[in-house]
Amino acid sequence: MTDIARKEAKLARELAKVRSQRAAEDRAVRKNRDFSLGGLPPDTSHTPKRGSADTPDAVQLPVKRRNRTENKW
Repeated sequence: MTDIARKEAKLARELAKVRSQRAAEDRAVRKNRDFSLGGLPPDTSHTPKRGSADTPDAVQLPVKRRNRTENKW
């Protein structure tokens, strides 16, 4: 093979590799769990829960937490 033919074969292999990678990316399934009609609402920012220390001069019950499950097996 001549030098030009080698370069051409190398470029063809690289092109085939890139095409296969791009096709694999296009085949990847992405989950979309947004079932709303108008997309996401504008107020989706995270707001932390208020604790009892945030409310002055108030005695409140502690935050209810989920119980830990026992070791069942």
